[in-house]
Amino acid sequence: MYYQPSRETVRPPLARLRTPTDYDPDSVPSFPARRHSSRAKSLIACFALLSPFPACNPVSNTIAVIPRSCGTVLWEPEHAGAQHAAQRNGMNVYWNAPMREDDVAGQIDLLEKVVSRKYAGIILTPDQTLPLRSPVRRIVERGVPLVVVGTYLGIAPNERLSYVLNDDAAGGQMAARRIGKILDGKGSVVILGINPQLSGITIRGRSLENTLAQEFPGIHVVARRLGYYSVAQEQQVAEDVLHRVGSVDAIVALSHVSTRGAFYALVEFGRAQSIKLVGFDQDLMPPLRTGGIDSVVMESTYDMGRIAMEAMEEEVYGRSVSGIQVVPPILMTGDNIDSPEIQRQLRADWWAPE
Repeated sequence: MYYQPSRETVRPPLARLRTPTDYDPDSVPSFPARRHSSRAKSLIACFALLSPFPACNPVSNTIAVIPRSCGTVLWEPEHAGAQHAAQRNGMNVYWNAPMREDDVAGQIDLLEKVVSRKYAGIILTPDQTLPLRSPVRRIVERGVPLVVVGTYLGIAPNERLSYVLNDDAAGGQMAARRIGKILDGKGSVVILGINPQLSGITIRGRSLENTLAQEFPGIHVVARRLGYYSVAQEQQVAEDVLHRVGSVDAIVALSHVSTRGAFYALVEFGRAQSIKLVGFDQDLMPPLRTGGIDSVVMESTYDMGRIAMEAMEEEVYGRSVSGIQVVPPILMTGDNIDSPEIQRQLRADWWAPE
């Protein structure tokens, strides 16, 4: 029988680990009790000290980070933030995601593959809320440390599950107050990109409308439209609204996809300068400089990746971690796009030192 270390066992930092990531404690050969008892005890004690996990789980210093998609202005900064935090703590990062944000089955399949590789932990940004609940619950029940970014799944945090969330309520308020300012407190607004499959976007929309009603009673929402994961579909929806609704002074797009679709529709109708567009989630940057997009409520995804990796380290070592950490968004405009605060959240140089 092998020695099972308790949670109180003193363990070295992950930076000192040199054990292969595919180590399986069940594969350690047994030693005859009489002939090699001292050698066996020495080896077992050595493995016990190397393991940073309770109950001799497979050793790894690699954290899997699975965003909604790869190669985007929105999610590549999460990669950089996570990588830079991991470097400071001697961890490695495995980064992968589906090609599309609507590929929920692909994300679940990738999640299951990552679990089978027995990485030290997982940082996940769910594509949708409901479909990811059961897979996440199963992973947590297996004792795998997990940090969920961007979406609250309705599963209470515990010692193996924590959240790093964008403050979507604050984002909705920010967008409403920006609309109130540029419309001088009166006018008509269209809301695009409503997506009940993501709890964060639902919160944004509710906060936006509540703030408009309370602080700007002269501004009225004249149309609301559900969102899609396709820019072409979002553009079609926006064009239909512009065709059907008589007077529109401003559009609020609740996602980066609906923001891009709305901008394309405004350009198609020749109204990119006359109808103000306030978007969410950084993606389409040049129109901010030309005025085609008034502003974007951006997620601080670099900081979210960094905080998620720091929380993961605490979970891996069995230390207490805040169950839910909320990161404030930033209003990005043509005036502040080049500021250090904004540029920090846009950095995607995950390969470079911090």
